[in-house]
Amino acid sequence: MVTDSYYGKKILAAFYAYGGDYGFCRFYSCGGGLIHVYNASMVIDGEIDIGEAEMLIRMTKPVSVEVKSDVALQLETAYEKVHRTLFRVKSAESGINPNCVKVNNYTDKCFAILKESFDKMLPYDDWYVDISHRIRHNVSKLYWYDGSTVTQQFNINGFIFLSHIATAPYARGRGNARRLLWLIGSEAEKNGETAYLFAQDHRRSFYETIGFEPVGEDILYEMKG
Repeated sequence: MVTDSYYGKKILAAFYAYGGDYGFCRFYSCGGGLIHVYNASMVIDGEIDIGEAEMLIRMTKPVSVEVKSDVALQLETAYEKVHRTLFRVKSAESGINPNCVKVNNYTDKCFAILKESFDKMLPYDDWYVDISHRIRHNVSKLYWYDGSTVTQQFNINGFIFLSHIATAPYARGRGNARRLLWLIGSEAEKNGETAYLFAQDHRRSFYETIGFEPVGEDILYEMKG
């Protein structure tokens, strides 16, 4: 039932990782589409019944709702709209020795960077249980290079989605995050795959500057407070 889109692929990745037997990972049919709820986040895919979707949101109160930009949800004043641009990660010469990149290692170091970089980071135990589970099921990867980290959230049919891109304060200004992204983009290209990431408006110019191509946009609904 999933569409060939970021939203459909994200739902499919969750299904591959967890299946339908966990109470915190739920899948709902809604009109001609699907809704996925994972803990306190929601992803909407396909041609949903908007009224039913809004009712489910009011019942479950997710902290975030991902949906394509042409779906207008009426969520009153509890949520704010955050515009995002989907970028295609372009390959480039990174200058990194691939042997220096740690994959699925240094989880404690990666989390320390993420905690300093993102206000709404999960507690360590919750984050570790999720990322380690997804890694074991070949859905996710965790990259670390010289104080920078990138998470491959999923790879579905050659569509690689990257998130949680961050650098520790002590390592900022070296260009390590962009070099790591270039390396990941190059490796994906060699395998006939393509990497993507979302950027909020205040980060859009950074990704344009390093040569990434905007290919889409959406609206992320985030609960206020």
